[in-house]
Amino acid sequence: FLLGAFEASVAPSFIALTHMFWRRREQPLRMSLWYAMNGFTAMFGSLMTWGLARIPSTLRPYQVIFLFFGLVTVAFAVVMFRCMPDAPADARFLTPRDRRVAVERLRASQAGASSSRQWRWAHVHETIRDPKTWLWFGLIFSISVPSGGVGSFGPLIIESFGFDPFTAILFNAPFGLVQLVSTVGGALVAQRLRRKGPVIAALCVAPIVGCYVLMTTPRSPDRKATLLLGYYFISVYPGMIPLMYSWSAANTAGDTKRKCNASAMFVGQSLGNIIGPLLYRPAEAPEYYRGLWWNLVLYLAVVGLVGVTSAHVAALNGRHALTRVKMGKPAVVRDRSLEEEDGEEGEVGARALDDATDLENEDFVFVY
Repeated sequence: FLLGAFEASVAPSFIALTHMFWRRREQPLRMSLWYAMNGFTAMFGSLMTWGLARIPSTLRPYQVIFLFFGLVTVAFAVVMFRCMPDAPADARFLTPRDRRVAVERLRASQAGASSSRQWRWAHVHETIRDPKTWLWFGLIFSISVPSGGVGSFGPLIIESFGFDPFTAILFNAPFGLVQLVSTVGGALVAQRLRRKGPVIAALCVAPIVGCYVLMTTPRSPDRKATLLLGYYFISVYPGMIPLMYSWSAANTAGDTKRKCNASAMFVGQSLGNIIGPLLYRPAEAPEYYRGLWWNLVLYLAVVGLVGVTSAHVAALNGRHALTRVKMGKPAVVRDRSLEEEDGEEGEVGARALDDATDLENEDFVFVY
């Protein structure tokens, strides 16, 4: 319980830090880099755990493992506490001029103050009423149910192909490699295209094919290679998760609203991870047909939700354009936050660094 309680702040905090220092064009790759460490852990963490569990000690193997990683975490927490600033303006590792530049370069994102240090209940209420909140929630929940199931039953699924437990652990290592490549690769493509929704939908193709392969291929010794290929196709899904977080962050302004939005997404991810393993029952081995069927349905749901979300943010851009025209402003606003070079002074709205939400700031441009 305590482990889960303390870990609950990790993803929202990482998202807040990424949003605090980088523009919208730069965020997908940065988020993918820290999220891709899950793939690195899948590759090498099991080997470290295997070694730690065999250290001669009066403690039980699991106690040695938790003590080692717990002490490393506590030591790194001290470093983070002393070195990580609350906002770019407080960054001690930057010169005074660099701090001003770090704040000013975020103006084009129209996302408001990076850290207002003021909790605004109006932002909380807007987060609850905003349909985007529930679309992000639906997206992250839909991908987290398969994630929770495959993450918990991955080695057992490989064993069902006819491998012994030790061999199953070895064959699970490429899962982490595919996860790392899909996570970083998907972010690079999204940064290049300046679109996240289409990349998320495209990343669903491989898991859909993988589920179909595992559902239709008999569990026989001569089909092991085909089954493994289908399993590795499924392992592309982690590439969607940081893109969902960055897509949400890029379309949310206001310090309190950003934090509430990230927390809501993490709740959706946690619920999905709870439900996912329940879809796989040992009695249904080796096919696990029900779990794979639900995974397939939810991957298709992600594609549908991407379409609905894209249509909704397009409608919001149209609404903001009408508001600007009524205020005597140009209908079209050039989104400098997705360009490689900073815009000229005066090209962005006067409210760019105010603590205004995306719905309050008529100059905010939603991204797809």
